[in-house]
Amino acid sequence: MVYKLGFIDDDDSLINDYKTRLKRKEIELVFVENCTTKKDVLKWILKNEIKCMLVDYKLTAAYDFNGTELVAFLNSELPDLPCIILTNYCDQGIGENLVIKNLFIEREKLDSDFESSTFEELVACFKQAVDVFNNRLKNNISEYEELKLKKDNGEISAHEEERLLEVFRILRAYNEVDDIPAELLTTNAAKKMSDILQSLDKLLDNTK
Repeated sequence: MVYKLGFIDDDDSLINDYKTRLKRKEIELVFVENCTTKKDVLKWILKNEIKCMLVDYKLTAAYDFNGTELVAFLNSELPDLPCIILTNYCDQGIGENLVIKNLFIEREKLDSDFESSTFEELVACFKQAVDVFNNRLKNNISEYEELKLKKDNGEISAHEEERLLEVFRILRAYNEVDDIPAELLTTNAAKKMSDILQSLDKLLDNTK
C-alpha cells in the first residue's frame, strides 16, 4: 500500500530529498503547486486525492496566510482530513489557538537521519494518519448509503439532505461513488425529474 500525503511549503528546496526518503517508506509525497488561496489548496487536495496534509507553519513568504490559518480552514471544509503542521516555532503556532497542540511536529524530525528512530516514528505517524482518513472514508460511505436510502424513500430532512450532498462531494472526489451531478441528489431535482417523467407519460398517452 502506498500512503499519499500532500505537502505545502513556501520553500521547495528540500522537497526532492523528502520525496526520495519517504518513498523508501512507502509514502508518496505530493508538493502543492500553482495555488495562491486557501480555496485553491482545498481544490488541489481533492483533485489529487490527498489523504493527509503536511503544512509548513511559515507560509507567508509565498502566501497571505500561515500554516495554522490554512489548517483551520481545511478543518472546517474537510474535517476528516488529517493535517500536520511542521514548524520550528511550535510555541508561536500553539499560542494562536487555531489548531490543537497534538497536530504540531518539530520540522527537524523530518530532517532527521533516515534510519533513526525519530524518522521511523514520524513515518509511523504519517501512515497512521492516512489509515485514520481511510477509515473515516468508509464511515462516510456508510452514512451516504443510509442518507441516500432515506432520500429515495422520501424520508430525508433538509439538514440530512445538506449532509448527503456534502458527503457525496467528498466521496466523489475520492472516486468512492459514481460521478453523477450533485444536483440530482436534492429533493427539488427529484421532484422536477418526477414532473418531467409524468409529462412524458401524458404526452405518450396522447399520441396513442
